[in-house]
Amino acid sequence: MKLKSKLFASAVAFTMVLSLVAVPASAQTTAELTAQINSLLAMIAQLQAQIAAQGGSSAGAGMTFTTDLTIGSKGADVTALQTWLVSKGYLVMPAGVAMGYFGPLTQAAVAKYQVSAGITPAAGYFGPITRAKVNAMGGATTGGTTGGTTGGSTGITTPGIEGTLTVTNSNAGLVSTAYEGDSKVAILGFKAEAKTSDIAIQRVKLNLGTNTKVYNAFYSKLYVTDADGNVLASMNLDSSTVVKESSNYYVTITGFSYVVPKNTTKQLYVKADLYNNIDSSDISSYSPQTVTLADSGVRGVDGAGIDQYSPTTGSDVTKSVTIAATLSDSASLTVSLNSGTPKKNDVICAEGTSENECTKLTVLTFDVKAEKDAVKITDMNIGMVRDSGSATTPTVYLYEGSTELDNSSIRSNAMATFSNIDYVVPKDTTKTFTVKVDVNSAGTTVTKFTPSASSTGITAENSDGNSVTPSGTATGNQVGVLKVGPEFTLVSKSITTNGVPQANAAGLDLSTSTLTATFNIKVKAVGAALVFGTSQSTSTAGAFVSSTTGFQVYRNGTVDSTISSYSTSTSISFPSTCSTTGYTNSCQLAEGSEVTVPVSFQIQGRGFTSVLTAGLYSVGLARLNWVYDNAAGGVFSSTFMSGETDWRTSDVSFP
Repeated sequence: MKLKSKLFASAVAFTMVLSLVAVPASAQTTAELTAQINSLLAMIAQLQAQIAAQGGSSAGAGMTFTTDLTIGSKGADVTALQTWLVSKGYLVMPAGVAMGYFGPLTQAAVAKYQVSAGITPAAGYFGPITRAKVNAMGGATTGGTTGGTTGGSTGITTPGIEGTLTVTNSNAGLVSTAYEGDSKVAILGFKAEAKTSDIAIQRVKLNLGTNTKVYNAFYSKLYVTDADGNVLASMNLDSSTVVKESSNYYVTITGFSYVVPKNTTKQLYVKADLYNNIDSSDISSYSPQTVTLADSGVRGVDGAGIDQYSPTTGSDVTKSVTIAATLSDSASLTVSLNSGTPKKNDVICAEGTSENECTKLTVLTFDVKAEKDAVKITDMNIGMVRDSGSATTPTVYLYEGSTELDNSSIRSNAMATFSNIDYVVPKDTTKTFTVKVDVNSAGTTVTKFTPSASSTGITAENSDGNSVTPSGTATGNQVGVLKVGPEFTLVSKSITTNGVPQANAAGLDLSTSTLTATFNIKVKAVGAALVFGTSQSTSTAGAFVSSTTGFQVYRNGTVDSTISSYSTSTSISFPSTCSTTGYTNSCQLAEGSEVTVPVSFQIQGRGFTSVLTAGLYSVGLARLNWVYDNAAGGVFSSTFMSGETDWRTSDVSFP
């Protein structure tokens, strides 16, 4: 359509409006007339927008304003300004009211624009400052926002069309706790859905509850933002902006126009600034705080200029937030055992001139986690409880990664104290510490140490220098030390079943099901040549004296010693590296040598007269016997693996 035709169409439309107004009321109802007028006005608006796009002279499109305008002003400049304000979503002209007169509605629309543009005072006077801002925008009828955004749209694109607005609760991902001094923390979320028409949201009314503490002790300022964090509007909370209605306090946030395009949904948030200093008695008495939408608390304008409200029941959109002191005051430090801490084991200490020492033997690995604030550890105690034995741990070391933080000696209370280490664990970060010890005077009998790091032995403070009370504990696995003996490593373990148990038959040795557990154990002789068995001489008693002492059978997670009579065989296969010459069930391993030995254990599903109780069965290795130095030191047993899950097979259904 050419420009001249469009102007003609616009004139025709105005003529039609005038003719309709002139029709007697008896011919048409008021509602019918209003609907037709709104439709024609929408048509005019579309034609004016098309004219502007073609470079026409529609009022406000590309026009430069040169005149101050205020209440009572009339003429083409006012019409151009009103057209511009309508295109930006600041002004909705009532149906049937002609443009050209600057009244209270236009003044309020100018004030809305001034708020969005940061012009003060926002009094609605269209003077030099406001004119310059508008002229700098070229008088264009597209682009620009109110309150910082228009929801990705350039304004209402559905003129003359009525719509509906639906608002629903949407608090996913919002905080449950807000801290004093927080800025723009989201305390309420909702989704706004526009149907049939674009909806320009222009107001959010909030119910703050029944107590004034919500605005004079906790929240100092509220914001309405979009999902990207753009501030649409804000409101300082005080006695002049918060209004009491019945027993509840309300605040209404206006001065923006956020367009939700038709048939789409937009996420919006209410965010808050908190006072920097909140009285602890207020926190204990009035926290948490709940903010809800007022009934019909969100108002928007559709393409027909009709106000739409939602939700009907404001309490359907609500969020409760716990108010707390500063993050630093809420800081915490938690101690826990790290999964990489050494397993329960016997260690052979054969260093030093007397071959009875270890240097910096790792005995414990633990984690410390700081939350809500950085936490400085000033002092730390590490426990090192020792049972009877000759070995000592004269020096204890504290490491973070490969860095030695400090070292200390064991005091009479079995504690090593690390003072003034001043190690800072950053906020929401976990740091891993390692405890190492020097071992002296290891003997031929095992000395067992149990290391621990407890929260009660840690002194810490937050970033403000205030005390933090740690929690948790990390008790390591028992570590045994000897100056001579075998070092055992479990390479693999497995368990299988075979056959079907037969019915009981007293006195009859019928075939039955079997359960077989197999362990592959790496053995290294340290400090001397070792013999696996109970005697240095030829012996039938091997590394496993019997099935009842070398193995533990579990049923449903509990050791059942009565199953020992069901054992049928225990076998061990010594590789050639371990000499069996002169031995029946034993072998000799040279000092410094190592070998992997397969060991198997088997039980039947029934004894001589009865079938085993059905359940989940597993087998654990419990003991290994060995001798060194031509039996001068006697027979020794390594039992550290007894009861340890790592040395136990998985469960199988049996018999």
